[in-house]
Amino acid sequence: MRFGGGRSARRRRGLLAGTALAVLVAVGLTLGVPLLRDRSQHRLERRADREVTATAQRTRSLLLAEPAAREADLRFAADTVDGVEVLSAAAGVAEVRLVFRVRVAKTAASVFGWQRAESSACFAQSVRPGGAPAPLERLPCPR
Repeated sequence: MRFGGGRSARRRRGLLAGTALAVLVAVGLTLGVPLLRDRSQHRLERRADREVTATAQRTRSLLLAEPAAREADLRFAADTVDGVEVLSAAAGVAEVRLVFRVRVAKTAASVFGWQRAESSACFAQSVRPGGAPAPLERLPCPR
């Protein structure tokens, strides 16, 4: 008389362990994939935000390169930067104030397919002829 069953008992234990492992993997994938997709999308959105700030800084340096330029020249210079839209340009007594919007769209391939992120922000830059450069101001965008 044999105790413990033999091959059929081992086979049952193997099938039970395999089933438990398959269920565990399925639950892990069900919970893990959306979290990884969200994290990947969030990373892409942060990259788009950083690029908006970098584009605004490039525009600022371009505007401050010629502090004696006229309003039309500064508007044209800002319009030449990709993703920049000049919203207003106002010439004051001692400065020209430009308000511009920067828009960036990023796409990236990931394990989950193509992901897309868009970001935009508005900035104001005052250009003073011969004076010290004014800081770049971040403004709420008009609707």
